[in-house]
Amino acid sequence: MFSYRTLLKQAWDIAWKHKYLWFFGLFAALVSGGGSWEYQIFSQNFNQGLINGSYSYLSQILAFGELFKNFFTGLINLFNYNWYTIINALSVLLLSAILLIFFIWLAIISQIALVNGSKKIANSKKKDYSLNLHETITESHGHFWSVLALNFVNKILLFFFFIVASLPLLLMAVDNSTLFSYIYVILFVIFVPFSLSASFIIKYAICYNIIENESFVSAIEKSWSLFKKNWLISVEMAVGLFIINFLTSGLILIIISLFLLPLLL
Repeated sequence: MFSYRTLLKQAWDIAWKHKYLWFFGLFAALVSGGGSWEYQIFSQNFNQGLINGSYSYLSQILAFGELFKNFFTGLINLFNYNWYTIINALSVLLLSAILLIFFIWLAIISQIALVNGSKKIANSKKKDYSLNLHETITESHGHFWSVLALNFVNKILLFFFFIVASLPLLLMAVDNSTLFSYIYVILFVIFVPFSLSASFIIKYAICYNIIENESFVSAIEKSWSLFKKNWLISVEMAVGLFIINFLTSGLILIIISLFLLPLLL
């Protein structure tokens, strides 16, 4: 019989007894920028209000688009300067691109190693089982491209759902009608289950791909079937993890504030 208590206890034991997994967890968080994107949207909307929080995310998206545009404009204008400046600028761009690719590789490999390592620890009959980190990282390369593609699909789906749900906010910038605010609330209520469902399905697909070595398409098909059968458990667990994450973040902020209080005084 399924038990949240047993599942959370097992997760806690794995995380506490095998602290080297924290390394993978730290870099796996880079895949989502420190946390699930949908969680960040919900958290910001909870703190700033539904409309203000979404406006904040829309402004970030527009600012990123403007930054992207300015980057290519600057890159084109760069060739109007002397060769010394061009070579220096291109060297910095090349180094930045290498670092970006390295961190993406490290984040995806860490995500794979975290799932694969947790599976080995959970299935091991030895209480003092210790992973071979080199072997775990080497095995992770076989799933790199499929897991990268699944993460990319997840981001695209969430971005699409969010843009569709936020269309009334863009219309409000033209015509400040309360009707658009009501439409937005309705669309956001629809956006929540769609985004959570997509996130669950992709996460399950990643686990199917890593644990059972399923292909990209097969992993999505099996994850969809799994989600349909266990959607209620998935939602309940997500709410529980959201509360734990929210309380933990608040506790960390309080601890940091206590350390900084003498400095502020």
